[in-house]
Amino acid sequence: MANKQTGLINRHYIATFLLFLVVLLLACTKGKQGPSAAVPADCQQFLDKYFDAWKSKDIATLQALSFYLSPQDQSRLPEGSLELWRASKNKLVTENFEQVTRDFGDFKGYEVLRVKTATISPQDHPAAIMGSGIHTELVCKARFSKKHDAHVGLHLIKETEGSQYTVAAWNFQAEP
Repeated sequence: MANKQTGLINRHYIATFLLFLVVLLLACTKGKQGPSAAVPADCQQFLDKYFDAWKSKDIATLQALSFYLSPQDQSRLPEGSLELWRASKNKLVTENFEQVTRDFGDFKGYEVLRVKTATISPQDHPAAIMGSGIHTELVCKARFSKKHDAHVGLHLIKETEGSQYTVAAWNFQAEP
């Protein structure tokens, strides 16, 4: 009888130990995210350049990389208004950079969480607000010095496979 009780007690200790081990493993992995999303190489190069400009506070580069205007849309603008459009978009980029820096602090780094790419043909262009071409939507987790994490939504576009990406739209949102 004593032998039978010892076996039951040992099973109880083993079950308790295994339960403790499972809880410990779950606690250690909680909060860790899975691997970064797979990003096409040319898109990753663009992101590195874009976020390096954020880190170095290079507003001129951010202005050059931001806000897409298709050739069709450019041709529809009245004479002389393209320069006015560029000046206003550059002002907007500067104001947005200053606002994000004020609210979140200095940019420290980023990780891509989600990527979605779609090709919109010229025939589909009227239905596409931002024009035809290769559209890539990304959600990145960005780290800043004040509010440490923010989600950055980027909508990138490039006209052809060989052309460069441009930021067509973006937003920053503090992580909950």
